[in-house]
Parts: sequence; structure tokens; C-alpha cells
Amino acid sequence: MGQKYYGEHLGGTARKKAGDPRLVTIDDLYRVLRCCWCRETAYPSCQRDWQPNDPTYGQCAITAMLVYDMFGGTIRRIRTGGGTHYFNEIGGEYLDLTREQFDLYHIPVDYEPNEIMDRKYCGKNPDTRRRYQLLVQRIADYLQA
Repeated sequence: MGQKYYGEHLGGTARKKAGDPRLVTIDDLYRVLRCCWCRETAYPSCQRDWQPNDPTYGQCAITAMLVYDMFGGTIRRIRTGGGTHYFNEIGGEYLDLTREQFDLYHIPVDYEPNEIMDRKYCGKNPDTRRRYQLLVQRIADYLQA
């Protein structure tokens, strides 16, 4: 796996709630996500341009929600190039599993300043909820296969 995520030194962090033994650490989750992110889980305006070689594109909100649900911490939001980008903070350090979408195109990402986002806010949009549920289902299917 060529690209890594921002905050990879947190990769060994174990999840807060017990679950599938193949999905214990942040590194485990990242490996599985790279196989489960898809065009349909991407943000609607990103779906047309989504490519398998850039699986992180348009996946930030649902990924930040999933990391929060599994590992705790907080969900953070920054403004990037006319849009917003979601990532996590765990133990006082930033973690961004979808950073690659910017790195591939040499778009700088500045994590400061940022704002803490409530999990309920992130999941209130029906499309975001649907994409989150699809991602969770794709992960379950992947682990079952």
C-alpha cells in the first residue's frame, strides 16, 4: 500500500468497543477501508470523478464518523479549497484517514484552525447517513467474505 494516512503513528491505537478481531487497530481499519470505499460511498458531488486509484476522494465525513464511533476522540472540520474536510483528533493528535485525496494532487492541508463537530451534526444529513450505512455494510461484507 503506497500512500499512508496523516497520523499514521496512531496506527496501533485499539478501538474502544470490541468487534471483529480483524478490525482492532486504526491500521486494520485503514486497510479494510481502502477495499471498501467506493463511488457510492463518496460525497455526491465527488461520485462522478471518483477513481479506484484515489479511493479516499469524497469519503471524509463518513470516515471521520466511523473512526469516532470505533476509536472515540472528536470529529474536526476545516475549510479546504472552497469546501470542508472532516478528520479526527484522538488523544490530542490529528488523524486523517482520507488525507491522500489531497496529497495525490499536491493540495496543502492545514489542520489549524479547525472546529469540533458534534457526531449528531455529521450524521443528520440523510445522504450522509445512507453513505455511512453503506460503508459499514461494505465493511461487514468484506470481513465476511
